[in-house]
Amino acid sequence: MFCGYFAAIVSPFREMKLDFVSLEKYLAHLIGSGISGVVVCGSTGESLLLSPDERLELVRATSVIAGGKVKVIAGTLDPSTNNCVRFMRQVEHFVDGFLCICPFFIKPSQSQIYTHFERLSASIELPIILYNNPARTGVKLDFETFIKLSQLKNILAIKECAADLSVFAHWRSALNDIGKEFNFLAGNDEVAPAAMAMGASGAISVSANVAPILCQKMYEALNKQDMEKFKVLRDDLDQLHRLMFEEPSPAPVKYALSRLGMVKNELRAPLCPVGLILQEKIDLWLRKIGLL
Repeated sequence: MFCGYFAAIVSPFREMKLDFVSLEKYLAHLIGSGISGVVVCGSTGESLLLSPDERLELVRATSVIAGGKVKVIAGTLDPSTNNCVRFMRQVEHFVDGFLCICPFFIKPSQSQIYTHFERLSASIELPIILYNNPARTGVKLDFETFIKLSQLKNILAIKECAADLSVFAHWRSALNDIGKEFNFLAGNDEVAPAAMAMGASGAISVSANVAPILCQKMYEALNKQDMEKFKVLRDDLDQLHRLMFEEPSPAPVKYALSRLGMVKNELRAPLCPVGLILQEKIDLWLRKIGLL
């Protein structure tokens, strides 16, 4: 169900308010590129800097604009189980699934992580993608907890950001042994090609906002075992992946999208636009690849 490239979309602002005009143009560009879907209200979308009402507005608007042409996944980024359930129930009629991160800051035990996701699973019918990102949450989803969670009826995928790429082979083969159909998605663009070679079914990507066609073509080349094409696309994209995180995300991707005429280069504090040196690097890559 969750295969290919999913763009972790930004939240467009104009004078610090949500810009739905730009959102429509931006999403139309992504949808036309052939990607599998979008993740709205994730970390790239500055979700934690949006009000609850803004998150609802953004999810609903994204769903209407997408019109069923691509999957819409709602980021569920809150350390409170009750807040997550409330949000999921408010938007479940507008989306195809939820990306749910391990509770952050509070550093829960593995038992508490399991209980959190178990309650989310029981609260809705839609698919859930687990989101394991130790660098942001301060807690790591263990193998044993993952295996238990994978048995819940609607937990069908994981976005994996851990540095250990063996997860994509070891955890996947463990689920194969018990006959569980499950999708593994790379969460870090820099390692996505290697993760897919290790068995990931795709990626939730920042770079796919800027070069969605190249990302999707790389994924397709690997699936078709066209290794020459895959290597060219992999190398073309490698510099972009690094540029997108040279300063705190999503500042670099918002700048790149502003240069492509998609959104304004506006972020909410404490985030701020990238500096001149990184701007020049991004411009150079965009020209090199023919996007400017």
